[in-house]
Amino acid sequence: MSSTKIWIDILNPSHPLIFGSIVPRLANADVYITVRDRAETVALMKTFGLEGKVVGCDYRQPIKKVVNLAWRTITLFFESGKFDWTISFENGSSILVAKCRGKKSILMCDNDLKFKQMTSGVQDIESKVKMLADYILIPKSCYPAFSKHVDPDKIFTYDGYKEDLYIATYKPDAHFLEKLPFTNYVVIRPEALGSFYVTDKKSIVPDLLQFLQVKKVNVVYLPREKEDYAYAEGFDVYIPQVPLNGLDLCYYADAVLTGSGTMAREAACLGKRAVSFFPGEQMLSVDQSLIEERRIFHSRNPSEIVTYLFEEENEHATLNNSKAVLNEVMKKINLLIYEG
Repeated sequence: MSSTKIWIDILNPSHPLIFGSIVPRLANADVYITVRDRAETVALMKTFGLEGKVVGCDYRQPIKKVVNLAWRTITLFFESGKFDWTISFENGSSILVAKCRGKKSILMCDNDLKFKQMTSGVQDIESKVKMLADYILIPKSCYPAFSKHVDPDKIFTYDGYKEDLYIATYKPDAHFLEKLPFTNYVVIRPEALGSFYVTDKKSIVPDLLQFLQVKKVNVVYLPREKEDYAYAEGFDVYIPQVPLNGLDLCYYADAVLTGSGTMAREAACLGKRAVSFFPGEQMLSVDQSLIEERRIFHSRNPSEIVTYLFEEENEHATLNNSKAVLNEVMKKINLLIYEG
């Protein structure tokens, strides 16, 4: 039996981790990967054993971002090669290319906030394009929001979070702390203020760093974009010169504080102390679920966050049920491709 040709387009730093676990478990598949040059995404591809062709980059300014999105989608039509299926995460471009070429698609998502807001014309179009996917695979906590906009027959769910998919194969680096100038620290990653769905454009990172400096807390600071470096000016923080394994950072940290959701969910799934200072009143269903379970603490008040850090006891890192989640997801993906 000939192998099935699968095209995967990788956009963001979290995607190499996800597909680093998925690709080796795709049954009888010939996989071709394209990747967008954004932050440390390309470097992380190599870290997680993936090879792909770099196609385009990303921009923070809204107009450049929109124009580049359109250009990159057209380019991918020609650069995606011959494929039978595409599997992607939060990626409207690959769905549109697959639709135009008459190929099948599986879209993995965990961001229902875009459906809830629908305030941006571009965001609205992007969400509608994603709904063209043949199948959509999401965490159970996302189902209520997605089922209002997507044909329920196209939706498949799993009991867990996307972070479980790569935590399932994670093995802590016993020598990781040798890469840092200290052994006790907290991780801070700023808000993704350039994203369409983020309405609050003011960062709390400088105020947060001020409070932590008074407490003499060691900080590993992870800028997303070049503009984020300015938030840490004047503070004694450690900014890695080369990309570090984010799970190792979470595993050995005293706490993880992030303006977006991924690293907070990673820490929570590892059983670590996790703080989200995501901007805006509306939360992702996956984040709200973890907050309700008291596995993530959410606040936009720097003083409140620091108080939480010093009052709550730290948890011990654990793989939880991540392996079962990965097995469930791979079973569904392989069934959709070969029996769907």
